[in-house]
Amino acid sequence: MSLPAISLAIGLGLAVPVIESAIAPSVVLAQSLPTGTFSDGEWTVRIAYQGNALTYYGRNENSGDSLFLSGASVGGNASRRTYTWNNSGHRYRVSWQPSDPDTIRVEVFSPNGRSILNRLLYR
Repeated sequence: MSLPAISLAIGLGLAVPVIESAIAPSVVLAQSLPTGTFSDGEWTVRIAYQGNALTYYGRNENSGDSLFLSGASVGGNASRRTYTWNNSGHRYRVSWQPSDPDTIRVEVFSPNGRSILNRLLYR
């Protein structure tokens, strides 16, 4: 094997971890978010990661009212994560446990902090 071929093989071997780390965060992020559609028959919430932001689409199936929000703040810890969107003083919070990926808790708080919705939704 020639010296240039050996140099190329070593260079590619060293570059693979860098390439993988550039790709892996989005894969890991997608697996560690409560993305998808969750419902209890009355409320439906769809969470997606698009345009570098976590989006929330909520719909009341009885009234047809719906809401789209983008850009959640993230909190919680590794075992219970929270994602919060703000809209005109109202806070929309989704709590999710990675150990139970098919269930989310949706809470809505009025501008004065009073809870006006608290539901478990299932995938």
